[in-house]
Amino acid sequence: DLRRYLTPSAGVFNWRKVAGQKNLSVHSFGAAIDLNTKFADYWVWSGGKPGRVPVYKNKFPMEIVEIFEKHGFIWGGRWYHYDTMHFEYRPELLEIAKRSGVAACK
Repeated sequence: DLRRYLTPSAGVFNWRKVAGQKNLSVHSFGAAIDLNTKFADYWVWSGGKPGRVPVYKNKFPMEIVEIFEKHGFIWGGRWYHYDTMHFEYRPELLEIAKRSGVAACK
């Protein structure tokens, strides 16, 4: 049952800056969602530091990732500074990647 990965959500709309930065989080605009933290892995929580990002083990089913990507979201689990619970609505990035043949941000 996929619902256990989705709820409780760790948050959607939250007017705030990105931790340690001056720019606003995508959550500030309601265009990002964080899924259940019980299954999340985040590079900082895993002991990451600038220049050293530990390898993570994904706990979210790829079926969930594929559903979000099908609907225009990018997944933080594909980032170098990974954040596996994080999805952002960024259909323009998916279109650019598709047109250029790049699968990195799929």
